[in-house]
Amino acid sequence: MIFDWRDGAREGFARLETRSGVWWYFRTLATRFDSDDVDQCLFAFSAIPADDASVLEDEFEGMVEGAIIWPGNPGEVSAHASEVIERLSVDVRPPSFVGRTVGATGHCELWEIYRRFGSSG
Repeated sequence: MIFDWRDGAREGFARLETRSGVWWYFRTLATRFDSDDVDQCLFAFSAIPADDASVLEDEFEGMVEGAIIWPGNPGEVSAHASEVIERLSVDVRPPSFVGRTVGATGHCELWEIYRRFGSSG
């Protein structure tokens, strides 16, 4: 699901299989603008609680290609999934990963964020 699109997705939910989960909320962290090509973006990926991720998986597991632009057409997404999406987009957890898309493949390169960066323990 995409909430914002400017020369590519800027914010929304993505399905990325990692050891830490499958569904992630993402938002643009930094952009390198390119007047001759697609802008290059770094994204912050925040974990989604397992119960909420399960709702998203049940709702969107059959979606193979394309993206849903939020909020989309009425009736396109169930009321329960809509409630979860609205709540998660407001109550965002701190990011676990920073990532960037690699070429036009849609694959994402991820780096884990050090949660205790700079601490002594």
